[in-house]
Amino acid sequence: MKKTLASKSHVAVSYAEYGSEGGFPILVNHGLIASIDDFELFDRLLKLGVRLVCLARPGYGESEPYEMQSIGEWADLVSTVIDTLHLTQFDVLGMSSGAPYTYALGWRFPDQVRNIYIFSGIPALYEEEILSHWPYPVTKDASIREMEALAREIFFRDLSAQDLQRNDIQDSMKNNCFGIALDLKLRGRDWGFRLQDVKSRVFMQHSREDEAVPFTTAWLTSQRLPNCHLDIREHGEHFSPNALDDFIATIIAGNFNS
Repeated sequence: MKKTLASKSHVAVSYAEYGSEGGFPILVNHGLIASIDDFELFDRLLKLGVRLVCLARPGYGESEPYEMQSIGEWADLVSTVIDTLHLTQFDVLGMSSGAPYTYALGWRFPDQVRNIYIFSGIPALYEEEILSHWPYPVTKDASIREMEALAREIFFRDLSAQDLQRNDIQDSMKNNCFGIALDLKLRGRDWGFRLQDVKSRVFMQHSREDEAVPFTTAWLTSQRLPNCHLDIREHGEHFSPNALDDFIATIIAGNFNS
């Protein structure tokens, strides 16, 4: 079931709610190319009886292409979802590019966020030490238009007709790839908060063989978090449905009731 609502700053934020309405809530921050319609990725979570709330960042799907000034601002936009659903306590799951936005919720709602789960997360690129290990160019003064063009060139050039029908491709290409462009623009800037101020428990998993997000950057990021457990996968890719399912089975399910 998908809903769209206006946030406190009058920005339309789209979310999809799945599972048991009476279950413990988990808010999901998706990756760089994703759709909140792809709930089948979380079948194992739904079988646990959770109340799953998948959030679409600005520009993705039906969410308004609003240009946030920092990643921390995401927490202000999500606050209306939290209030509307009357969530007094919840966990947060962030995958890949969703990690910084997940930390933002932990920082903004320390009394409501119980556990933070990070799967193959983007690191704290606002810190120069971590940025020095990042293998891709980060242009901090780039415009949204420049990042939109970059997103189209890197991710969506020469797609097949079959690929163009996928939920994650369609929702990520909405609004001229604005959502991806905004993420690429903000991840290397000041996030508006520091990881040292995120007090919730963080359960992070990362592969030593991750070619998209170097393991060193994940390890350095984990060191900034006051209450972080880093689970290391010796082998495996950055992301796959099977790897995510294994993370849910071994990390989330194991800590869900604690």
